[in-house]
Amino acid sequence: MTSFLGGLVKAAIRTYTFKFRRKQASVSRNIKIKPRQYQCPERFCHEVITCGGVKVEMLSPKSSDGDKIILQFHGGGAAIDMSSLFYRKVAEKYADLTGLAVYSIDYEAGRSKVHPSLLNECFAAYKSITESGINPENIVAVGDSMGANLMLATCFKARDEGLPLPGALVSICAFIDNTAGGESYFENSHKDPMYALPFYMSAKKHSHKLRRVPPYVGNTDPKDPYLSPAYGCFKDFPTMLIICGEIEVDESDSATLFSAAKRDGVDVKYNKYAGMFHDFLYVAPFIKESKNAWQDIEDFIVRRLK
Repeated sequence: MTSFLGGLVKAAIRTYTFKFRRKQASVSRNIKIKPRQYQCPERFCHEVITCGGVKVEMLSPKSSDGDKIILQFHGGGAAIDMSSLFYRKVAEKYADLTGLAVYSIDYEAGRSKVHPSLLNECFAAYKSITESGINPENIVAVGDSMGANLMLATCFKARDEGLPLPGALVSICAFIDNTAGGESYFENSHKDPMYALPFYMSAKKHSHKLRRVPPYVGNTDPKDPYLSPAYGCFKDFPTMLIICGEIEVDESDSATLFSAAKRDGVDVKYNKYAGMFHDFLYVAPFIKESKNAWQDIEDFIVRRLK
């Protein structure tokens, strides 16, 4: 059962996103976000570096030794970058929870970007970071939504090129199937407060409109594993934690990831939160369900890097 505060948050999101949902438009690609100056809290050190020609933001607790890190692949539908502050606040949360430095890959997101541009940037940054002296075994990579896609695709590319993978992965509300073929696009077509159809639109007649192909796909086969990791092989992947909301339209992506990872022998755990929506723990970290999810992430990371 959804908490009272969680229900209020869902109602607020449903109201705010109605103007997008009635047109079946992507929220992340249509919302207007202005770049904002980042005021780093005193408890952290913040630095922007270049890794493999790609900007990477480092947020480090002043007590961190830097030997073990979290590597953030942020989401945002290939259209949002770190300048919105949203993912900087997420980085702060990870740093506070674990005491680890957080490296956030600030790839050049934009509405005109087409595959494989973002994957190439993420891979170049990852390769450079692992070659800088940080042991890959001491890296926990985290990715949400499109960021989970880029994280998994980067791991595919690293493995295929003989590079070591991170010590652990955390996938949050993954968007990893660009065919949008999962059953949740129908089952949750009225439940998801961010992306679902308005109640007055029939799911039987209109749920196909939720299965849109993102512009980022370009001319690539949407089943290419580097574009849609749902169709990849996860052999030799590290331990993985998968988190998603029960009522996401793309909940099937996380379920598919769990099944594929288990099939390929990965040590994987799947936590699905009842009544929750896309990126719930990032959007509303103050509700009970999000607090539980953050605790699960903290336990997973600390256990892996203890």
